[in-house]
Amino acid sequence: MAPLEPQTKVLVSEEFLNSTHGEISCEECHGGNPAEVDKAKAHDGMEPYPALKNPEKACGECHEDIVKTAKNSLHATLSTFETVLKSRADMALWDQIDEARSNHCAACHTNSCAACHISRPKASKKGFINGHVFQKHTDPVNQCTACHGSRVGMEYYGSRGEGDVHAAKYNMDCVSCHKAEEMHADGTGLPGRYHLQEMVHCEDCHPKLEHGSVRDHAIHIGKVQCQVCHSQTYVNCYSCHTGRDEEGLYYFVNQKEVESMKIGMNYDKDAPQAGYDYMLVRHIPVDPDLFKFYIEDALKNFDQVPNWKRTSPHNIQRKTWQNANCNNCHGQRELFLSNDDLLDYEKKANAPVVVAKVPEAIKETTPFSVDTSGVRKSMVVDAKWLHDNMGKVLLIDARSEDEYDNGHIEGAISLNPLAAAFRTDPDDDNPLTLVDFENIAEILGSAGIGVNDHVVVYDKAGPISGYLLWILEYAGVKNISYLEGGIEGWHEAGYHVTDKPTEAKAAKFDGKANPQFVTGNDFVRANLDNADVVVLDARIITQAKGMIGHGLAERAGHIPGSVNLPLSALYMDNGALKSPDELLWMLKKYGITPDKTVITTCNTGQLAAGAFFMLRYLGFDDVKVHDDSWISWCATE
Repeated sequence: MAPLEPQTKVLVSEEFLNSTHGEISCEECHGGNPAEVDKAKAHDGMEPYPALKNPEKACGECHEDIVKTAKNSLHATLSTFETVLKSRADMALWDQIDEARSNHCAACHTNSCAACHISRPKASKKGFINGHVFQKHTDPVNQCTACHGSRVGMEYYGSRGEGDVHAAKYNMDCVSCHKAEEMHADGTGLPGRYHLQEMVHCEDCHPKLEHGSVRDHAIHIGKVQCQVCHSQTYVNCYSCHTGRDEEGLYYFVNQKEVESMKIGMNYDKDAPQAGYDYMLVRHIPVDPDLFKFYIEDALKNFDQVPNWKRTSPHNIQRKTWQNANCNNCHGQRELFLSNDDLLDYEKKANAPVVVAKVPEAIKETTPFSVDTSGVRKSMVVDAKWLHDNMGKVLLIDARSEDEYDNGHIEGAISLNPLAAAFRTDPDDDNPLTLVDFENIAEILGSAGIGVNDHVVVYDKAGPISGYLLWILEYAGVKNISYLEGGIEGWHEAGYHVTDKPTEAKAAKFDGKANPQFVTGNDFVRANLDNADVVVLDARIITQAKGMIGHGLAERAGHIPGSVNLPLSALYMDNGALKSPDELLWMLKKYGITPDKTVITTCNTGQLAAGAFFMLRYLGFDDVKVHDDSWISWCATE
């Protein structure tokens, strides 16, 4: 998350001074000496986070009942983290383990009242979000997802997957479900966070579903966690390692992140409203060497607790691939946790979670029809295909130069489309729009790309490749492909990389532009009411809804009538792709079908281009990138 502007971070506004809290003198909460004119002396003894150090004094004098429980809440203490860690730990070494925990975990995983009601949390570069004004209603962007960003925030607002229907359709923020009763509840002595009695559950808003009109609710309620049928794929992290660098700064590194979905057996039915048999599980990054920098064999009892743990992803959709057809779940062995999914050191720990017998496929099921006959299969290749055809293709690494230099697929040419001058400058009269075709042709020729080459492009996560592949197709390159899984997929397949660069053999690029793949504001404006045209807004939900803006845009918002489908719904986080039938089914849910003209748009055209490639791969013929995009649209409307 980008830091707040310096003046914003420290501004104490006039609005605060006129508020109830503003009537209290600064030193009553923060200490210090207001009689001193010298800054250093005035700040002597000042406590910048009084509610963290002494909540009873800072907040409890006025909010006694709240502070009584909130000081022991999971937000304030993350007590269940310590409880689970102790179950894995060699308790004879606890003092050293706890030091490591405090250095690396507690810095992010504990917060004071201020982090929810005044400022950004410390872990998110802090700073006042509204001039020190105390807010009863927590800011979902600058506070809730400032901490809960890598999982909850990215899932909820569409940085991974489609986003959550509660946000996209019903404009619900975090506090809509997670109210003060839950946030302030005492979490002392709980074996895990799901044991908090005050925790919200789906059934609180959706009661007695087993008696409703949906047959599958009557069949599955009590047996299957709601999220199994109503969540999307989510990120799983592996092997977090902690340490200190040469300058003494604390750090942690995750080995990898993979977007996927796994159903496991419920090993914790004592938690409230958790009597079901099957639940979604997420791989957490703990491993036996988590604190090896500090001490050997600290977690010698690692096997006592699973590290494929119950999860409740914040990416709920009413209609998902799992519930589109019974056999998208039943009989799908890869969807259920098995021993093959477990690393050697974690097999014993996760034995209670493994699904030994997968529910059988159902013979008679709802008819399911998605036409995949138009899919251009050659536009996506996997690592094995590339390895076997290396001499027949021109391979492009679309990552940054630094990433390329640190290791790339042998034979790949470096061409980062974000650094190449394919678009005008941000301060141009028409910012971030395609440059003249002659300039594009010169860039492609300098990279050794010919119109008849079979060009294969890869990056780390996919969308940057999609952006470059749009430019290639616009420029008339006839045979283009995306490497599924990107550099991570190449590694996973067991193939090596090199740090030896491949020099491009410059050539004259003689392609011809395909102007039908690009459009501007006039065409969009003329087709807003055309039922045969769909404007696909590929931005995250917060931008499409105007909650946050783009730095170059005059205002936040979206094109009237556009359909918001975040780009991450089309690319998985690790560059892998969902099956064409699943992607086409999802697009159809949004009214985006191959028989329509689809205009892809975003803030600058970059995300729109990534969406363009995926639609072309899926068989869409009439797709256009809105080259002007939002920063131009809002300046002229």
